[in-house]
Amino acid sequence: MLRLIALSVAVLAVTGPAWAVNKCIGPDGKTVFQDAPCAGKGEKIEVRPASGNVSQPVAPATTAAAPAPVQTAAPPIQPTPKPATPSKSALEIQADQCLAWYKPLLRDPANAYYTEPKFEDKRVLRMTLHATNGFGGFVTKQAACEFDNGKFSADWTKIQAKRLEWGVN
Repeated sequence: MLRLIALSVAVLAVTGPAWAVNKCIGPDGKTVFQDAPCAGKGEKIEVRPASGNVSQPVAPATTAAAPAPVQTAAPPIQPTPKPATPSKSALEIQADQCLAWYKPLLRDPANAYYTEPKFEDKRVLRMTLHATNGFGGFVTKQAACEFDNGKFSADWTKIQAKRLEWGVN
């Protein structure tokens, strides 16, 4: 008989306890966990020791009747508007054209950029070009392009490049 009692106690100790925890929502809207049943809204959560086995979740038992959720149609998804691209000024457009003309003369045209574009007079656009040298550092050199009535002039730009000692034939 003593063996039977000892065996029963051992089996009960090995199976592990299961506790009930109640998840309650207080009058102030805060969630509280307690071992006593909820006074207002809440649900009972079954807590068991981890066994390493995955089982199907147990449906929570509610202590208070909650109103059924109202199903509403989801609002249609609106496409997000693209951010407005700031348009370039006429000076920036002309400076881009000038840079494009000088890029074939540069060692690393992909990383080249310009600063301080300004018209010396109505025809000649001067700016500073920045490009990498053979050692990976940036060097600067003055560049000038000519525009005739707002249109890029490759012939006059070639003359300006020769004056600034660019290697142009």
